[in-house]
Amino acid sequence: MHGDHTLGLPGLIASMNLLGRKTSLNVFGPKELSEMVKKVWYLTDTHIDFEVNFIATNSKEIETIVEHESFTIKSFPTKHRIDTCGFRIDEKPGNFTLKHNVKKKHNLNNLEIQKLKRGEDLIRGEAILGNDLFCNPPKYIRSYSFAADTAFSPKVVDAVKGSTLLYHEATFESKDKKIATKTLHSTAQDAARVAAQADVCSLIIGHFSNRYRDLNNLLNEAKEVFVKSELAIEGNTYMIA
Repeated sequence: MHGDHTLGLPGLIASMNLLGRKTSLNVFGPKELSEMVKKVWYLTDTHIDFEVNFIATNSKEIETIVEHESFTIKSFPTKHRIDTCGFRIDEKPGNFTLKHNVKKKHNLNNLEIQKLKRGEDLIRGEAILGNDLFCNPPKYIRSYSFAADTAFSPKVVDAVKGSTLLYHEATFESKDKKIATKTLHSTAQDAARVAAQADVCSLIIGHFSNRYRDLNNLLNEAKEVFVKSELAIEGNTYMIA
C-alpha cells in the first residue's frame, strides 16, 4: 500500500473510463486497496462506468490468482515493511505438432492425431510407436516473475525458481547495505543472488534510489554475481525468451 505503488491507480482507472472502456477490470492487490481507490473516487466525484473487481492478494503464501487456458498467474509473498506480493506468470505447455506429411504417410485417423498432439505414443496392435516419430515437441515454455519491494528472501528465491525473466528490485548499491537492511529493500547484489540461486535465465533490476545519478555501479554490482543482468529503463523493451 505504499504510495509509489498505489497513488496512481485511481487516476489510471479514471483515464480508462474517459477513453471509453466498457469491459470489466480485475485489480489484484492488498485488501486495503479497494477502500483507498473508492475513497479517492468519492472525494473527487469520479464516476466509473465499467465494473472494477478488487481481489485481495495473499501476503503469507503462494496463491494462484488467474487460471487461463494459455497461462497461469501466481502471487507470492515478499519481505518488506508491510504486506507486499510479487507475481509470476507461467505459460502452459502447448500441444505437440505433427511433422510434415506424417498424417498421409501413416494414414493417421483423427483419434490418433488427437492422442499424438497430447504427447502420447501411437499404439497399433502390439506395436508401440514413439511420439517423436510423428511429432515435434511443444515450443519453449516461458515465465516472467516480478519481485516487488523486498529484502533478500529465500521464499522469493523459491517462488521465482527457473523463471525465464526475473524483475527484482535493486534499490541500493552495496555501500548502502545498512540502509537496505533497515528499510527492507535489496541491493543490486541481493537481486543478483536471488537470480543466481533461483537459476533464472535473465535478470532485470529496477526501483533505484534517486540518490544515484549513475546507474552503472548498480548494474556492475549485479553482474559480478549474475552476468545476465540488465537495468530496467523506462521505455525499453525486454524479450522473454
